[in-house]
Amino acid sequence: MSPFSKLCAVLCFAAIVPACAHKPAATHPAAIITSKPAPIDPVTQPVPMPNPTPTPEVVTEPAPTYTPEPVTSPVPVEPVIEVPLPAGYSNLAAWRASNPLPALLAFRKSCEKFYSRDPQAFLNPNLPQYGQYRDWETACFSADYVQDDADGARLFFEQFFTPVALSTSETGEGLLTGYYEPEISVRRRPDAVYSEPILGKPYQEANQTLSREKISPAIAPVIAFGKPIDVFFMQIQGSGQIVFDDGQKMRAAYAAHNSKPYKSIGAVLIRRGEMTKDEASKQSIEAWMQRSGPLATRALMNENPRYIFFAAEAVPAGEGPRGAMGVPLIAQGSMAIDPRYHPYGALLWLDTTLPQSGGDYIGQEAGLLVSAQDTGSAIKGPLRGDLFFGSGFDAGDRAGVMKHKARFTMLLPIGLAMRRMPTN
Repeated sequence: MSPFSKLCAVLCFAAIVPACAHKPAATHPAAIITSKPAPIDPVTQPVPMPNPTPTPEVVTEPAPTYTPEPVTSPVPVEPVIEVPLPAGYSNLAAWRASNPLPALLAFRKSCEKFYSRDPQAFLNPNLPQYGQYRDWETACFSADYVQDDADGARLFFEQFFTPVALSTSETGEGLLTGYYEPEISVRRRPDAVYSEPILGKPYQEANQTLSREKISPAIAPVIAFGKPIDVFFMQIQGSGQIVFDDGQKMRAAYAAHNSKPYKSIGAVLIRRGEMTKDEASKQSIEAWMQRSGPLATRALMNENPRYIFFAAEAVPAGEGPRGAMGVPLIAQGSMAIDPRYHPYGALLWLDTTLPQSGGDYIGQEAGLLVSAQDTGSAIKGPLRGDLFFGSGFDAGDRAGVMKHKARFTMLLPIGLAMRRMPTN
């Protein structure tokens, strides 16, 4: 987008959006988007008066550089039916009561990635309904000038996006689960309680594919030691915050896995008859481990062949772990999806049921807007999502009981949606 086009977008947006809060008002928009080179714009920047005897000068605009496109995801197996909602946002029952601010914060993170892509490229060539990066450019630029509250975020999405319902030939409902970033206590040296090592990537690449029971500190650097139950569930989540006894906090970020398949230990306990399908949850599995003791717990954990290696990182204030898109996740603003059906950065509205507290298996009907910024081995299909609940114990308690039906609606940039709507 040219600087003149950007200026027009901001002037138009100023007429419909309240005062800006995300960026200082004194800073001109052209100085903010540093990832995209821009020439001097005579509309927004003063042009020096020429000298009486000017020296000829040739000014060449630097060509923009873009990062290579991600590896194309496999072609979708199951076709998805798109149904434009004729009533727009009024057809989303919980839209007015929702808080789309987390989605706005997540969308800004997605836009940071979009800026580095070729505007002519599709978000995913196999998913043309989501358009090219240039289709999202005006909304991305304008998102930085939205007031950081629910009303400002809601008005922004209403002005720049159109809801389009999703279904398959079989159903209009999908499944929404939850995940989180655990916060666990750790020690620098092992003892009787903190005995499970949190390991970095193995020294030798050949050892990275060992089975879970053969992996030990002999093959990889130790980041810290935690309780076996805590470390195991942190591996299931893929990352976590670790807190030492002196108060120091770090992030154990996902680094690699051992290329073995993931197997649910909850399914193992159900098959054994030790709990029912309705009872299976993080909390009930932890309770079983505490009742059964360390030997039975170790045997159960070994039923899951997959092992996760971590990397120690700092914990920036307010930022979650990085998802598969490469941006920090936002609590209840980011979701893991199957990238065969939705590109990273896509906006999805969910009509679903959300737990209000830990142990709330029933939950309350709700709606929320999220950005697709992560994926997971168990997230398969067009109407399947895994909602990021945030970090810490409360997020874990709610994510552990999140398993409800959901209706999916994608939000497309208005210009793109209009081009895709039937003409008759």
